[in-house]
Amino acid sequence: MKSNSILRTTVIILILAAVAAAAVLGYRTFRISRAHADADKVIERMKTIIPGLGIEDNASSGNGRDPLSVMTIENIDVVGCLEVPSIDLMVPVTARGKTRAGFASYLDGSAVKGRLRLTGDRNDVFGKISRLKPGAAAAFTDMDGVRYKYSVLTQFHLKKWDKADYDLMLCYETDEKTRFVVGLNRN
Repeated sequence: MKSNSILRTTVIILILAAVAAAAVLGYRTFRISRAHADADKVIERMKTIIPGLGIEDNASSGNGRDPLSVMTIENIDVVGCLEVPSIDLMVPVTARGKTRAGFASYLDGSAVKGRLRLTGDRNDVFGKISRLKPGAAAAFTDMDGVRYKYSVLTQFHLKKWDKADYDLMLCYETDEKTRFVVGLNRN
């Protein structure tokens, strides 16, 4: 009799735990899909502003500006778009200090001068950057339509920014003091 009671209690606890886990996962999925819907809207709007955005072999005209131009789209300050075809990544980049789920963020640096640093959430937009292999292509297109093409050189963990010198660095925090970085140079 006592073992039946313990078994029922255990089953109820397991069911409640499963329901709670499903609710958390469902909310996270809803939040991420909503964030990606916002990013998708921004990308679609950017395609009407920047001719050729999303076309891999697109060549840009112009020299670019430093600092980057900022444009407000869907009430979000955006400086450009990051494309990495090998991991199926096309994501808008928010202005410095403006982080948002579903978007990459401009951290610092210059697309014109090099050492452009973009960051993202490893559980969101940058979840696949660890799969990048040397030689993989990437592009950053600014809001003026200037397209900067890059190739992946390396991956590493970094504690101090001054230890890295790449034209483009994609990164996410692995803990409070360390970042996972993909280093790329311009083609």
